[in-house]
Amino acid sequence: MYRILLKLKRSIRHFLKVRSESRPSPTTRARSKVYRIIMLLMAATLIALLYPAEDLFYPLEFPRKGEIAYDDIIAPFQITISKSAEELDEERESAANAVPIIIDYNKGIVDSSFARLDRFMKAAGKDVQLISERKPDDSLAASEMAVFLDSLEAGLANRFPYVNPAVIRRLLLTGNVEDVRSHIVDILRNTVYFSGIISDLSLLPRGKNNSVVIQIDRREIYLVRDKLLDAHRANRVFRSALKEKALTESFDVDFYYDLGRPFIIPNLTVNIAEMDARRAEAMAEISTVNEIISAGDVIIRGGSRVNEQQEKILEEIYRQQKVFSGEESWYKPFLPVVARLALVLIAFVIMYLYLYYFHELLFRSNQMLLAMFLIFGLEIALVHVARIIEINMSLSMYIYPIAIFSILMTVLFDAEIGVVNTFILALLLGILHRFNFSLALVVIVVGTVACYSTQRVRHRAEFFKSALYLGITYILLVLLIESFRISPDENLVGLFGQGLFSAIVSPLLAMGILPIFESVFGFTTNITLLELSDMNHPLLKRLALEAPGTYHHSISVGNLSEAAAESIGANSLLARVGTYYHDIGKIEIPEYFVENQLSITSRHESLTPSMSTLILSSHVKKGRALGEEAGIPDDVLNFIEEHHGTMVMSYFYNKAIEQGEDEESVSKYRYPGPKPQTRETGIAMLADAVEAASRTLDDPKPARISSLIQRIINDRFQS
Repeated sequence: MYRILLKLKRSIRHFLKVRSESRPSPTTRARSKVYRIIMLLMAATLIALLYPAEDLFYPLEFPRKGEIAYDDIIAPFQITISKSAEELDEERESAANAVPIIIDYNKGIVDSSFARLDRFMKAAGKDVQLISERKPDDSLAASEMAVFLDSLEAGLANRFPYVNPAVIRRLLLTGNVEDVRSHIVDILRNTVYFSGIISDLSLLPRGKNNSVVIQIDRREIYLVRDKLLDAHRANRVFRSALKEKALTESFDVDFYYDLGRPFIIPNLTVNIAEMDARRAEAMAEISTVNEIISAGDVIIRGGSRVNEQQEKILEEIYRQQKVFSGEESWYKPFLPVVARLALVLIAFVIMYLYLYYFHELLFRSNQMLLAMFLIFGLEIALVHVARIIEINMSLSMYIYPIAIFSILMTVLFDAEIGVVNTFILALLLGILHRFNFSLALVVIVVGTVACYSTQRVRHRAEFFKSALYLGITYILLVLLIESFRISPDENLVGLFGQGLFSAIVSPLLAMGILPIFESVFGFTTNITLLELSDMNHPLLKRLALEAPGTYHHSISVGNLSEAAAESIGANSLLARVGTYYHDIGKIEIPEYFVENQLSITSRHESLTPSMSTLILSSHVKKGRALGEEAGIPDDVLNFIEEHHGTMVMSYFYNKAIEQGEDEESVSKYRYPGPKPQTRETGIAMLADAVEAASRTLDDPKPARISSLIQRIINDRFQS
């Protein structure tokens, strides 16, 4: 997997034709200039049109939700604010849910039930009359009476099978049929059938409204859903009513209950059609107009914060004004877009001019410009995400991860470029956020602190020091800016927290993003150099094992180069690390180089001068290939190619002349080069020659060493 990722990185770098800043690709051609212009126009267009898109046409004088209105805003004409689709749907749903459940009361079922009860009671009353007419005088007559009762009971049971036979016999023996009937009918009519009975409560539609309307002829009874009776509840209500009545009337509750229960029949049905009609009517009555503002009414008082409803009114004013302006001339609605694009373009042109006059090499490198624009795009995308979070969670601008941009610019380029581009970013965000000076000020202050706190970062742990400085900066900024707004103390605490969160998260995110730019665009940061200076690096370990003389030579040259670079203000770390790797090409054939030869006789004694030249010069190409395979950045690989420049291998050239070769063949005995392109590789060339030559002195006194150094320097300059 690692090999696949490494190949992918090489492919991307090859596609971008990435080289180090010190070795830029030729950019004087017209095509390269066209590419720079295209990048400029594309970056300005994408940022101007896509961020933030919803504010693209919105008038500058109309504040957004949460912003402060500096002056009174008065309605220029009558404004009708319509409800949004979401508001209409919500209100219509609420109106529909407010419609109660409609239930029809079937009076015919009740009348039929009472008619059945009357028929049963009349039949039972006739039988009771027959019983009373027969008076048993003896035991035989009593037995005949029992038979007679059985026959009457059987007759009623056959005619009214829904009545329990035991209850029928008891009714016949009681004799007072009319009283029984009147009690049962009274309770059924006034309690059980007062609101009716539904067959099953689960048949009721489920909804947010618990109200029930029972339609009885032309009147309606309103009930709570829980008070509606099904068969089971009706039986319990019937028994409870019997018990209450029995307290004054003194009758057998169980007998009356068993007699009346068969005549409790459900008579309620849900009227779905009526419910749907009422819901449709209720939804139709919802008005689509939310508010009507008359001309001259004050919409927002100056100094007050804009709320959501006021923002909707301003948006409606803008929509109507846009229609009016579109009718007058077709181009007016597009003027804000053109103006915004022009302002963003001006900001990037300022950046181009700065680079052209003060960092020409960087300006001519399209790859470095592309990396710079990508950092701008990344930061603006992160700010947009933070802006969405700010709006949804009612936070503030202090949550924006501004420091990420400044840290990346400083570590990848330098502090000067970081500060200048931070000002460009402040200008961009101020424009994109409707000329928000507070935001521009925060970007400038926070970004500048981030630049100067990371200008000499050599360890990733130093990012935490930057987080400390950023935290202090945010606290001071909140105190200064919010003092003009007289924010309450509880708001200040929340703003402090947001600023500290951004101060901590921004360096951590920058730390994670940094290796991506280092790998893809070939940036060589101090952090990368420190990682390469680790003596456990595979190439350095291999050099120490396979070419120990060259390894010791490289360490010595590295120390010399570092001291020299410090004395002239060059990059001492790059000079030291570059010289560690400048001779890694000797790993392949270490025995052909003098520092690794253990015997007195050199292997070059048996070779022709031209062959020896080929062998010695090959360590440059082989070293470059080994370094690229190991993922060494170009700024370090340049030391391999440039530490000999195009110097002539004098020993083998003179030997060839002695053997009769033409003096015109000097080009065959030169290193392939190129000549040193930076101060660091120039120092490496001198240090390499001085260290190698000084070891050959028989009496290395300071004066002789100084003379040797001066002679080597003169030779290099003359060459």
